[in-house]
Amino acid sequence: MASFVVYALFNLLAMVLYPGGTSSDKDAKGYLFFENFFSDLGMVRTYGGQPKMSSLLLFASALVLMGVAFILFFVIMPSYFTATRLETVSSRVGSVGGVLAGVSCIGIAATPWDLTLGAHMVFAYSLSASFLLSVVFYFVAMLANTRYSNAYAAVFAVYMIILGAYLCLMLLGPDIGTREGVMILATGQKIVIYSGMICWFVQFLGALEYHRRHSQ
Repeated sequence: MASFVVYALFNLLAMVLYPGGTSSDKDAKGYLFFENFFSDLGMVRTYGGQPKMSSLLLFASALVLMGVAFILFFVIMPSYFTATRLETVSSRVGSVGGVLAGVSCIGIAATPWDLTLGAHMVFAYSLSASFLLSVVFYFVAMLANTRYSNAYAAVFAVYMIILGAYLCLMLLGPDIGTREGVMILATGQKIVIYSGMICWFVQFLGALEYHRRHSQ
């Protein structure tokens, strides 16, 4: 849970230190919330060619931290879903997706898109798809586990809709070569990432509460 706090602070600081520039306006000043992508923070240089090592290191460090946190979380989670075959299988499949999402976080951090666009996009699509896989199967596992509150499954259901909508937007959405397209996609990215932070923080809290209740 502490990793979420550090992630949020590092990203905020990276935005503050971002020199400026968007895909449609290389001379823009500072980080434009609705026109810059999160991945812009991880570029080696701005769109105008200015070096930006501070925001790169903060962005990459935050992503690696979250990647490690997700991997550890999803290695532990299946141990809470062992009462029936349905929840056992569902949680294990969900954890495969979760571990892949953690690896994708680290992969995004290691592949600045202005240097390795192809690899960066593979990890970006993998992150969204892996999270969707994890959410769907843990939603099933939580409903199957009578001891796990359905409130956490409901949180997953909401996030499932948001994540699915964003995947459709990424695949079928507007042209990223236009300013309007960039604004739509960048805003959609902010919505899915911030809602995801809330969702996973709640799930971390839920797992902690479940562990405390059933380990007494």
